[in-house]
Amino acid sequence: IVMVPDVAVAATAAAAPAPCVYEVVAALASDELEGRDDGTAASVGSQDVIIEQLQAIGAEPLSGSADDPDAYRQTFANGTNVLAVIPGGELADEYVVVGAHYDHLGHDCDGITTEDDICNGATDNAAGVAAALAVGRAIAEGDEAPRRSVLLGFWDREEDDFAGSLQFLDEPPVPLDDVVGYVNFDIQGANLSPALTDVTVMVGAETGGPNLEAAATAAADGSDLTTLDLSLLFGQGRSDHAVFAAAGIPVVFFTDANAPCYHTTGDELEIVDFDKLDQQIGTALRLTEELAATDEVPEYTPDTPAATF
Repeated sequence: IVMVPDVAVAATAAAAPAPCVYEVVAALASDELEGRDDGTAASVGSQDVIIEQLQAIGAEPLSGSADDPDAYRQTFANGTNVLAVIPGGELADEYVVVGAHYDHLGHDCDGITTEDDICNGATDNAAGVAAALAVGRAIAEGDEAPRRSVLLGFWDREEDDFAGSLQFLDEPPVPLDDVVGYVNFDIQGANLSPALTDVTVMVGAETGGPNLEAAATAAADGSDLTTLDLSLLFGQGRSDHAVFAAAGIPVVFFTDANAPCYHTTGDELEIVDFDKLDQQIGTALRLTEELAATDEVPEYTPDTPAATF
């Protein structure tokens, strides 16, 4: 697997995640990629890291040749999404979308000093990208094709009012009526406090009615983490899941919320909790596999009363 130069990829003894997960986070959060601001050479480098991973697992561009890296790019004003599909079998014309934004803030965040002026964005959202790729890798390496196709979307310009995911929805490469649900990652492998290393959050499963609630709950029950099931309003419309829900697509948003290093130079590789991230990937994989296979598809359900805690 080709990565950007000078990025250490050996996991530490204290945290031994699946190698490709660590490598992806390390590459995207490296100083060489300068915080992944949109419209920069570093953004193109980030796209290249993602595309190399997609090619390695055999995920296909939605059009064009898999040998052409540009076939995976969906360009738009001042941005580029990276898209790929793992073709399904019996219901190949239906889709589960799994996605995460790959952009970050470049050199414009809190904590800038003369010693460190790079907003590396390791948990926000290099770890989310790695999670989405890991889900895709596991499905692509399965013994059989998924029943439905799995579309992997890596959004640019999330930090600029969700421009990338909005572009996907404005000019969808597949019919939106054929999308049964969207699984979103944003801020993964993070801890609000040491007491919350075994706690994470999923948001918005009620948007798919009882079927999605049941599938998400069952997926989370297979994890050692305590996964709080929060209503859509708790996501505060602050990630790409919000625009999918607004478009009438059921969503589940996996997040650890805004840790102390959020949007600071302190969001570096060293703070990523890879043990937690592996558990989060497992939950999302179980949910994605269920959505790809089930006869009990989610039905978009707006205006569900908020859960309370």
